[in-house]
Amino acid sequence: MKLIFPSILFFSVILFAGCSKAVDPIVHINCDGLVTDTLGTGDSGRIYIPNAVTPNGDGLNEVYRPFTQNIDSIRFTIYDEDNTIVFTSNLMGDAWIPPAPSLPIKRYYYKIQATTNNNKKIGVCGDVYLLTCYTINPPQSFYRFEDMLTPNGFTGPTMETLKTCP
Repeated sequence: MKLIFPSILFFSVILFAGCSKAVDPIVHINCDGLVTDTLGTGDSGRIYIPNAVTPNGDGLNEVYRPFTQNIDSIRFTIYDEDNTIVFTSNLMGDAWIPPAPSLPIKRYYYKIQATTNNNKKIGVCGDVYLLTCYTINPPQSFYRFEDMLTPNGFTGPTMETLKTCP
C-alpha cells in the first residue's frame, strides 16, 4: 500500500493542476495567414506604412494608408483591440479615415497582403497608434508618420506638432 499511495497522490496533483481556469488575454488575429514569398528573389515590391496617425484636423497625418512600390494588388485591413474589422479595402492608395480618439492614445492593428508586379506575395502586419499627444514611453522617436516617408523609408522629419501627454 505504501507504494501505491504516492503514485495516486502524484496522479491526482497532475490531474487537478490542469483544472484551474486562467484568464487568457485577447489574441490578435491580424497576422494570421500572411504569406511572404519575395525573400531571396530580388523582387522590388515594397510596402511602407506608418505606425501612427493624428486625426486632429490640422491637415497633417490625418489618414492612414500603405505606400507601395511595384505592387499589383493589395488587401488592407484595420482591426480594433477586439479583433473587429473597422476598415478593409482592395484599392491601391485607399486610406482609412480614423475617428478622433477619445483617449490620448488608441491602438489598432493592420494587416496587408499584397501581390507584387512579379506575382510574388508580401504580407505585413503590425500596430497603428491614433495619437492626440506624445507619451514619454514610448518616446516621440518611436512613431513613424506619413509625412516622414522618403524614397529610403521613414527617414524624413515629421512636421507633426503634438503636445506631451500629461
